[in-house]
Amino acid sequence: MTCASLQKKPEARDDRDFVPYSQEDYDFIEEITADDTPITYRPLPTLIPKHIRQCFADNHEAIVLNEQYCFPWSEPLGSLQQIELATWLDEVVMKIETGESYMRHRDIYCMLSLALNKLGLQAPAFRPLPQIPWHANERTPEHMVHQRDRIVIDCHWLYCTKSKVYATEGVWRGIVNPKLTMQTDRIEKFAATKLRNDSRADEILELNPFQQAQMAAMRGTKVRQAFKALGAAVVDSAGGRTPARFRQKTRKLQEWADSQPRFAKLYPKYRAYAMALELLETPTTRQVAQLAGLILGEPPLADSTATQTLMKLKRIFG
Repeated sequence: MTCASLQKKPEARDDRDFVPYSQEDYDFIEEITADDTPITYRPLPTLIPKHIRQCFADNHEAIVLNEQYCFPWSEPLGSLQQIELATWLDEVVMKIETGESYMRHRDIYCMLSLALNKLGLQAPAFRPLPQIPWHANERTPEHMVHQRDRIVIDCHWLYCTKSKVYATEGVWRGIVNPKLTMQTDRIEKFAATKLRNDSRADEILELNPFQQAQMAAMRGTKVRQAFKALGAAVVDSAGGRTPARFRQKTRKLQEWADSQPRFAKLYPKYRAYAMALELLETPTTRQVAQLAGLILGEPPLADSTATQTLMKLKRIFG
């Protein structure tokens, strides 16, 4: 290797004087780029946190599903019992309530709901339910999918329990007739049609208050207000707040159940009877017993035992 080849090559130099842009130059640049699409930074999917990417995906899926709604019908879950299904459903709802997407758990939520319907022990209204905001402007596409799923599950419950439903409107006539094959397509269309839930319950299906009290979605105004009053506080003219009547009753029941150890195991039954009395207007003893059973997920008590339970409740409440 020669000495010449080891010599460093001279660096290229720009000896031109630096002249800053004039206002005329800036005006020219602005003029020729005015119609260009502005450049926006969009990070690659791999740069977005996984839970955020999943949220976008779930929301997109909900939007698409709402445009062409269909329900994830499933086969019965073998020999699982009420307590197993209810526990499993409770775990799923807890995950949704703590921030996970409904769409991510939708299939298993609906499958468990149908399985519970087939058992016919606990009505949809008294199972764990993910919350749907009261105000429409707070609801997302996922909430809309969930609301439609609730309507389908309600209809399936009416069908499974052979409930007498007198749907008289031509397009919905016989939609949940237990004497016919399950009409899944019509039920999906019914859930996806824009209707008020009180119209579905009172006008189209003509559900009585006892039937509406079993529904997770399809309730008329009176029954809906009765459910709302279970947990609401009463506000007097001076602005003071006192617990609702049902809350006061459950407090007395708790005091009674705590008074002796042998009473503690009876608390759920008496609370269910107290709730049934709050939800039903002038019910019969049999209706109270039946609804209490549907609250607990157990067969109803016999009429004579139900009568004794109601008399005991009166004494507890004074």
